[in-house]
Amino acid sequence: MATNVSAKLRALCRSIVLIAIIAVGLGIFGVRRAVAQTVSTWSGGSGNWSDCPPGGNALWDTCPDPPAGLGWPNGKFDAVINGGPVTATSASIVNLTIGSGGSLVFQSGQPGILDITGTSMVNNGSITLAGTDGLQIEGNTTVTLSGSGSITMAGNNFTGGNGSPTLILRQPVMGQGSFSLGLNLNNQSTIAATRGTLNMQPISAVNTGTMEASSGSTLAFTNGVPTAYNNTGGKIQALNAGTVELDNGVYTGGTLTTAGTGVIHANNSAVLKGLTNSGTLQISSATLQNTITNTGTIRVLSATLAMTGPVNLTGKGSLLMSGTANLKQLSSSTDTLTNNQLIHGAGTIFELPLTNSGTVAADSTGNTLTLSGSTTKNTGFLEATGGGTLQLDSVINNTGGTIEALNGSTVIFSNNSNGSINGGTLTTSGTGTIQSQNGVLDGTVNVPTNAGILTVDNFDLFFQGTINNAGIIALSGNSCVTLNAPSKLTGSGTLTMASTTCIFGSGLAFTNASTIQGSGHIGDSNPMPITNTGTILANQSSPLVIVPNASGFTNTGKLSVNAGSTLTVDAPFNNLSSPGGTLSSGTYSVNGILGLPGSIVTNGGSITLTGATAEIQNTSGNALAAIASNTTTGTLSLQGGQALVTKTSFSNSGKTTIGASSSFKTGGSYTQLAGSTTVDGALTAPAGITLEKGSLVGKGTVVAAVTSNTSVTAGDSSTKPGTLAINGSYTQQSQGTLNISVGGTVAGTVGELAVTHGVSLSGTLSIKLINGFVPKIGDKFTILTGSVVSGTFTTVKGETINSGEHFEVSYSGNAVTLTVASGM
Repeated sequence: MATNVSAKLRALCRSIVLIAIIAVGLGIFGVRRAVAQTVSTWSGGSGNWSDCPPGGNALWDTCPDPPAGLGWPNGKFDAVINGGPVTATSASIVNLTIGSGGSLVFQSGQPGILDITGTSMVNNGSITLAGTDGLQIEGNTTVTLSGSGSITMAGNNFTGGNGSPTLILRQPVMGQGSFSLGLNLNNQSTIAATRGTLNMQPISAVNTGTMEASSGSTLAFTNGVPTAYNNTGGKIQALNAGTVELDNGVYTGGTLTTAGTGVIHANNSAVLKGLTNSGTLQISSATLQNTITNTGTIRVLSATLAMTGPVNLTGKGSLLMSGTANLKQLSSSTDTLTNNQLIHGAGTIFELPLTNSGTVAADSTGNTLTLSGSTTKNTGFLEATGGGTLQLDSVINNTGGTIEALNGSTVIFSNNSNGSINGGTLTTSGTGTIQSQNGVLDGTVNVPTNAGILTVDNFDLFFQGTINNAGIIALSGNSCVTLNAPSKLTGSGTLTMASTTCIFGSGLAFTNASTIQGSGHIGDSNPMPITNTGTILANQSSPLVIVPNASGFTNTGKLSVNAGSTLTVDAPFNNLSSPGGTLSSGTYSVNGILGLPGSIVTNGGSITLTGATAEIQNTSGNALAAIASNTTTGTLSLQGGQALVTKTSFSNSGKTTIGASSSFKTGGSYTQLAGSTTVDGALTAPAGITLEKGSLVGKGTVVAAVTSNTSVTAGDSSTKPGTLAINGSYTQQSQGTLNISVGGTVAGTVGELAVTHGVSLSGTLSIKLINGFVPKIGDKFTILTGSVVSGTFTTVKGETINSGEHFEVSYSGNAVTLTVASGM
């Protein structure tokens, strides 16, 4: 009876256990179905998943007798392999453990799927996936693959099924095949493409380890839909002769790198976000986002690289463009690029707001790199080099930056897309040139400086605001400088014009504070108010014509005309009053012909006529024919063989200079009221010369009767003595002074006044020893000659030579001499 009760109890317990097992299997108690009942252990040796009596070696330790067949992997057991190799076709297990001596092989060419329904795969041996299927993680589980072993793939897959499982990979996987859709991947080890192509196609991926392509192999991220690849802390690399394809996904953080000839391709609008490239990254179609640290090379080869949001490109690497390469915005006006490194080659940066503190270089020989549309803020370098052309069709805020054309290269800037350049420096070296093709220099806020060669040939150059020219601006063909706003040209450089060129402003004021030279028209048929505070030089055979509007032309600078050239100023000329003929200011250096709209009667400017053919003309002929006075601000200088003849008397209160071989003949008298007269040529005044104040110096010839009540120096100065000849009489009155310098005993070292007619003396004789000369006792110096010398100097200064010598002044009937005597 007790035995029967015991048997019944044992049967009941078996039933309860069986019901519990079934309930667990069906999830009645809320426990996941994948929980294993027990462990099936492969005890050792090689064999097949299905090996169980009577099929052969019974190596699964729980393998029961048929027909139950519950011992080998069938989805209800954890599998442990301690031997092998174990070969498999298809199987389902909960968790998998492979010992250090164990191995699992899915045979080549054979169908076979290993389903993992648990959370753990510990591989201390090896797994070879060579079948046509692969390894599949089931459900919404997270499976960790760890251990000291490795996994080799040979054309098959890691997949996920019946949910969105996650695989945490903590051991190496290598080979070819796929990490397929349906699987979330977290790689903390190494995934290596070897012997072919390994496709990365997970739902998402986190990589803190390494994903790489080895020699001759390809690691391809090739999802049909975008996948998020979080590479922060990880590395994606192409080893020598290996290839990585980044396709249609978002790749965030970490490092992209290559070795040798390895290359990484970004295709099909791949998004590279906040990562580091230290290798060779080739763009077929991609987008950059956030900060990209590039210490390698990014190649955009006849492809498009877009920016989404603010992008910062930094690092010591470079971005190379070629063919039809295009950098652009992805979709929004907030898509911008900040460049802190080298972008170079050929292609287009199209409607992309660019901030450049690095270098953008057009360096592809015979090809063009274009900045088109939008705005570029440049504090670095925009340059053409190596025979390339840089085309600027955008607004360039160049303050603090440099635009340069190096030897054999060209920078072109235009007004396409409302382009302009403001601030900063434009420069060239060697045969490099910067060309304007209707380009705009904008100095309304930030002043641009041209420090190189800027050429304009059959196009226009637009000015607005202040333009600083420290180099050369050369107009040729039918080119013009056109004002968009009131403008001022400053700087030490030169703007060179040709006969068919012009500067015009259509009523907008233009100020030249630099140098303009050549021929052509300043004002043209669209005149404007013109002010010159710099230099305007006519130096070509064709005339240079200044044509102001009704507001006129004002010159406080210099008008210069070379020999054989003509500079014409049309009315109104604000410096020359009409009527009255007063020239109020300005410098006029004339070696050729200067045409003015009137006569100069009173000179308050600075006039230099050099050469026999130099002339200031008006419509009646010589504009100086009636000149009557030189004011205190006036300068009249005759040089190089110039012979000026006037019809009137002349008074000088400023500075009159008659150079060697030059002459000045008045129509009457010459009166010096102030200032200075230097005669190294010939001064002729038929009605005589009266010196009231100021000075007369020189070593030329005065043809007149001279009356002096001021300073006369024989020589150009006290340190440059010489002989001043007077063809006429000389009368020195009480306020007059004759300055004689003694610097030697030979001609030219002692000042002398040589008068052809009578001399009447009074006033002061001032003697000065120069050049350290100390005469000897008995030396004699003739300081004045005349046909008849009468009177004496009332006062003699400078008689004492030293403590033992002095000058004695002697008068004869036709000379005055100095004799050195002993004593003080």
